Amino acid sequence: MAELDISRAPRGVLAAQQLVAVVAEIGDLAERHYLELKSTLDLSTKKDKEKIAKFILGAANRMPDIASTAFEGYGVMLIGVAKGAIVGIPPVEMMDISKVIQQYVGAAGPRWDIVWVPVKESTNQVLVILVDPPKVGQGPFACRASGESLTDGRIYIRVEGETREAKSEEVDLLGQRGRTGTPLVADFGVEVFGEVAPVEIDRDKTVEEYISLIRQTLERALPNESSNSSSAGISAVPSIRTHGIQAFLDSAQVMASSLNESEKRTRGEYLHSIDAWEERFRQAWDEAVPKITGSQLRPAIVRVTNRTAAFFRDVEVKLHLEGDIVALDYGDPEYTQDSIDRELPRPPREWGPTQKSFLTVPTYANMANLYQPLSRSYIPPSIRYKNGGSVSLGLSVGELRPRGTYESEEDELIFVVRDRSMTAV
Repeated sequence: MAELDISRAPRGVLAAQQLVAVVAEIGDLAERHYLELKSTLDLSTKKDKEKIAKFILGAANRMPDIASTAFEGYGVMLIGVAKGAIVGIPPVEMMDISKVIQQYVGAAGPRWDIVWVPVKESTNQVLVILVDPPKVGQGPFACRASGESLTDGRIYIRVEGETREAKSEEVDLLGQRGRTGTPLVADFGVEVFGEVAPVEIDRDKTVEEYISLIRQTLERALPNESSNSSSAGISAVPSIRTHGIQAFLDSAQVMASSLNESEKRTRGEYLHSIDAWEERFRQAWDEAVPKITGSQLRPAIVRVTNRTAAFFRDVEVKLHLEGDIVALDYGDPEYTQDSIDRELPRPPREWGPTQKSFLTVPTYANMANLYQPLSRSYIPPSIRYKNGGSVSLGLSVGELRPRGTYESEEDELIFVVRDRSMTAV
């Protein structure tokens, strides 16, 4: 498929011919705020001439910065072109077209012109309407007469793929455009709501105390090196000649012993497993601290307010918080606790016999291959942050209406300071 060249306006016949050829390949998909296609119009009727007037008004009521992105700011309408077909329309005198259109656009209205493009082996021609680029200092161009699709006094605007009546904020923008030479002034209010809390973790009273307690419990379970661990069991089966209650108790003890499986780990292996657990726990704990912190504080929200009557598009806000402050992901306390419980390694089993299992437990090693989780669309966070001695935030606000307000999503991040002496960020 040919590529549409929007770097220059089709002001001459040659450039217009090239545009018509490419648009015929693309069809309606080529329609944007700067281009409209009509497969045919009957310019002997006032109704169809009115459609041209509507496009001229709409194209002239675009904002200059938006219009300048294509065709050097011109608005272009092609009549007699459709996907796969260049059929044209019967030529009409410019005077006949202008006489009707000027009723709607007015003498002081937007400037426009036409180019006729011949159609091979046909008396028809493609009509190209060219609307001059809008400029700063021009107020809104209002419609000057009523017709079937136009109303006197209304303001029409060309947007992506359609020409329609302007909304209130778009009228405000056109009013701003009309203030001669006055550029749009950005005046935003940026506020951060939430909690910025100092956080300190006493490792001696958390990690060290916990590890010490677990170590003592596990090491106390070890038998003395001088003792014979096998002596704890039943050394011999009672004689079958034993009678009465004693025989019953001895038999029960033998049965209980037969249900237990002796400790298979050596003393060295057992102590090594405790050391390995401690090392894994310390590492996992360091990774868990931000999650714990993120679940205990109130999340922050960034609010951006447009204090002007202007309509802003593609607004990006960058915010820097200086000082010993960091941002962390917020986590729901309930889910965070479950997550940390799963991630922190469990201590090794205490020394001693284990109960035998006579049940054959099936393994489901391949069951994971049978489970297909439901696909979920990824929702990116509304705030991006980067730590590095201070915090840099980025927000993609998008459109911000006049006097409008934008707020970041809730439950996204928290702020933490490590210096309790800080009184302001």
